[in-house]
Amino acid sequence: MALEILDWRDADLLAAPVLEALEGLVASGVPESKILGVTINTDEESDTDLWCPRYGIPFESTGNVVVVHTHKTRKAPPEFAAALVTADTRADLNGVVKHTLEVSKVSFAPIDAAVEATGMESGGMSPIGLPAGWPILVDQHILAVPKLYIGSGIRPSKLVVAGSIFADIPGVRFVAALGKPRA
Repeated sequence: MALEILDWRDADLLAAPVLEALEGLVASGVPESKILGVTINTDEESDTDLWCPRYGIPFESTGNVVVVHTHKTRKAPPEFAAALVTADTRADLNGVVKHTLEVSKVSFAPIDAAVEATGMESGGMSPIGLPAGWPILVDQHILAVPKLYIGSGIRPSKLVVAGSIFADIPGVRFVAALGKPRA
């Protein structure tokens, strides 16, 4: 089944923080051509493992963001961070993420806490529009992906961007081999 790429400015197809971030990027001079649009899918299809085969999109052209809690020390309160990898890999939380952020512990953020902190839906999290100050780690090879499908902040759509847009997003750190191949 073919996906139609629609205008990204439709507020019904993006979570508010994602739309605001995109508008801010364009207003700051980021070429709008890096924002390719948004696609629609059913809520049930939002999971990458269902979505990619359904629409014939390669896993390596689809991004998954993981929202994590980091701890500077074992007893320190958690802080949020995010990692973006392509769907043919899994974020190496206890290796690369932990060492890059120089923390003693990394764990998946509780879903309720991530939803509250981001203003986005679980299963639709986007690396664009995350709260200011969060470390955002992006697998370096994503920069070269010409058409990357990522979360839109809501489950029934995907945002489509050029991977190079992440060079324009404040707080992003590019990391080689952030994702490990999926088994």
